[in-house]
Amino acid sequence: MSAVPMISVVIPCYRHAEDLARCLSALAGQESADPWEVIVVNSAADPAVATAATNAGVRSVQSQARLLPGQARNLGAAHALGELLAFVDADCVAEPGWLAAARSALEAGARLASGPVLHARPLHPIAVSDNLLQFADFPPNRPNGPARYFAGCNLAIRRADFETVGGFPNVTLPAGEDTSFCHAVLARWPGGLHFRRAMRVRHTGRATFGAFLDHHATFGYCRAALDLHLAPWQRRWGARRLMTPPVAAKRLGYILGRGWQWDRWQLARTLVLLPIVVPGLIAWASGFRRGLRITGAGQ
Repeated sequence: MSAVPMISVVIPCYRHAEDLARCLSALAGQESADPWEVIVVNSAADPAVATAATNAGVRSVQSQARLLPGQARNLGAAHALGELLAFVDADCVAEPGWLAAARSALEAGARLASGPVLHARPLHPIAVSDNLLQFADFPPNRPNGPARYFAGCNLAIRRADFETVGGFPNVTLPAGEDTSFCHAVLARWPGGLHFRRAMRVRHTGRATFGAFLDHHATFGYCRAALDLHLAPWQRRWGARRLMTPPVAAKRLGYILGRGWQWDRWQLARTLVLLPIVVPGLIAWASGFRRGLRITGAGQ
């Protein structure tokens, strides 16, 4: 750590004190040739989160009100001192070399860099299913190269570029701000998103079946409400109740295709966990339909 860091790691955190402690412990083991700092954004001023940050000796920025993920990241970035910004979520563990890989990707020309999102609990069937549905595009064997979008739990960008695109957009929904942010970066720098295998984090995933279903229903809703990567025919047909199973089947086909293309082990896990994965996909498709109907995007 240094008073004049080159890299600032920003961690948004809302009531995940135990996860945050593991996240900070992993970051303490990162190696970097440049000075760096860690900023925890304590959303809703949770005393347990404040204690975890204090015990780890990192900077803490507190908000009395609960912040959505994009808002929390923007607040952390506003307090950051580094020329480079790296974002990781409190329920993630950065693997050794993550920080160095982020710096290397930006030096090589990436405007926004990310990497694999792996399983923090590889033997927990619900947590693994949760990750398979969220992060099918980010397996460890995906080749280095350009991408269309990344997950907000694993990002790196130059501060100047972050400010140029205005930070994370003011999305008033609990998800989708990361994809909207990627859209803004791509609009400014086509081809500017780069995937790097060495930039690896492990995500905890939901532990209960109810939380898993709720989470993916929310993801589907936000995807529709924010009109993320949707063709006109998807908006038109997705709002119909009878299309819920076909929409879920289409998404399953996409996830299986990603596994076949990049990671056969991911493909095998998805097939074995179908009894959990399929209800999650139905929940996603139901949320998607609701988002289209409420916002009028399906008209």
